[in-house]
Amino acid sequence: MTETGPAPPLDDKRAEDRTLRLETALRRSEKLAMAGRLAASVMHEINNPSQAIADLVYLIGKDADHPERVRAHAVQIEEQLVRIQYIARQTLSFFRDAPRSQTKDLVPMVEAALRYHGALLEEKHIQVQKELPDILTASVYPGDFLQLVSNLVRNAGEALPGGGGLWIRLRALGANARLTVADNGRGIPQPIQARLFEAFQSDKAEAGNGLGLWICKTIVDKHRGSILWRSSTEGNAHGTTFSILLPLDGATEYDGFGEQSYIAR
Repeated sequence: MTETGPAPPLDDKRAEDRTLRLETALRRSEKLAMAGRLAASVMHEINNPSQAIADLVYLIGKDADHPERVRAHAVQIEEQLVRIQYIARQTLSFFRDAPRSQTKDLVPMVEAALRYHGALLEEKHIQVQKELPDILTASVYPGDFLQLVSNLVRNAGEALPGGGGLWIRLRALGANARLTVADNGRGIPQPIQARLFEAFQSDKAEAGNGLGLWICKTIVDKHRGSILWRSSTEGNAHGTTFSILLPLDGATEYDGFGEQSYIAR
């Protein structure tokens, strides 16, 4: 007869189940929050073509007796509608849940994450410097990758003073895609650094819920990647840098058991 070890105590099992339910609820909460930010961003993006269409419809009414002008206005309306449809399709393609990773160009998703926080970056007059390839395809979960970049950009934007600098770089590095997001903001306080990727760790008071980097770690684990970071709060070199390494070939299926993948530097 094969001997087996003792079953875990019932209280431990219940505590583990509660923890898993809490983590699931927290991830869902952060996704809902991002959905709200996404909706606001999409509304901002389609506002200009929508206004252009309204203006062109007005001009069609004014130029009703000039068929050539009406046709020209109609062509412009069609162009603006194509633009709106492109925005909608691109956004939906990022956020469709998929049980398997998909081969996607990462560059448009990085650009989209920057656009989603464009209002914050513009309001604070943050200087954004990008170093992106024309195309870099990798096997990723698109919605998760977009949320990863969005969280890092938002964190940097909130940490920066007016007129600060944000650097974002994407490139292939061997068998990995390397994404670097750096800022010259206030840096991460030492007490927070020790628990950087734990839930509810934040130095933003009421402005943050402390879930952003915890979500980032979860997403990186899902992709079998790693996070390297460094931060300083002193001297002229103050600021924070996060570098994300994701395998270009990705993971074909996620089993929910990622490795501890963050490295403090």
